[in-house]
Amino acid sequence: MSDHDDHVQHTWNLAHPDGSEMTIELWTDGYSVRVHGGPDDGHDDEGGLRAIEEELLPKYQAAGYEITSSYAVNDPASHDDEEPESVEPDGRPDKCPECGSPVEYEANHVSDFREGEAWLCTGCRWGQYVTA
Repeated sequence: MSDHDDHVQHTWNLAHPDGSEMTIELWTDGYSVRVHGGPDDGHDDEGGLRAIEEELLPKYQAAGYEITSSYAVNDPASHDDEEPESVEPDGRPDKCPECGSPVEYEANHVSDFREGEAWLCTGCRWGQYVTA
């Protein structure tokens, strides 16, 4: 078993009547599986929870191992492609100082030499970066 468990999502501990023990880890990426101890010590798999439930646990239970504990360790990794909604910061200008049109917030405005949060005019596209 690993010295640190920040990469582990769920752990199954198994024991055999002869006293041998083993651990199966599902990693936070959701597909990596690692076996520690037992007949397949060091076995790696990329089948995720399905491989554990349909292949490994039945295999070891048929060989006499019993699950002694099963518990969540860390939350699974998030693979959301969506960016979090940006929260508009304080300091919005009342109107564009160039043409008087309303301004809008853009979380990642890119200009020739700068990139970052900015207030942009909806008319003339005047821009003011929020941070230096």
